[in-house]
Amino acid sequence: MASLDRGDYEGRLRDLRLLVLDVDGVLTGGEIVFIDEDREAKVFCVRDGSAMFIARLIGLKIAVITARSSKVVERRFTELPVDYLRQGEKNKVGACVDIQRREGIADHEVAYIGDDLIDLPMLEHAGIGIAVPDGHAKLIEIADWVTSTPGGRGAVREVVDDIVTARGLWDEVLDDYRRRQQPPMKRVESEVG
Repeated sequence: MASLDRGDYEGRLRDLRLLVLDVDGVLTGGEIVFIDEDREAKVFCVRDGSAMFIARLIGLKIAVITARSSKVVERRFTELPVDYLRQGEKNKVGACVDIQRREGIADHEVAYIGDDLIDLPMLEHAGIGIAVPDGHAKLIEIADWVTSTPGGRGAVREVVDDIVTARGLWDEVLDDYRRRQQPPMKRVESEVG
């Protein structure tokens, strides 16, 4: 069960500078489909991808750190504003600490979202350790917060939305989306007779 109440959770979200994400079970539902010997397929939630654009808008860095290496993951995160993609990282804390040093980010300014026991050290390292509700029961027990949305179904978007709410930035986010959806100005040329 989550160790933070809603008020404490939102208070800690205000200080975040880095959101670190696992892939399988967080950004996907945890399934890996092998097509043949060297190809695989994964299903990603588009709302989680949108969350990364919102994170960039509000000045939040995103790092994806995964123990596996996958061409599918590399492909997905070339489309999204991810600051760091670290694949094949068995020591996720070491990879995170390296990113923190590069960016000058303290541990309490980091949130991590995970789903399985390999994520335990990162949940303990991060200022806010977050688990998805369909994650391993032992991880959920020690997490600071548990999302209501399962992995691969918008859990990352839920957390980013929570950050926007905690920081009171919804007006700025919505204004940005409105500006991007405005039709281009029509150019009116007068004829000279």
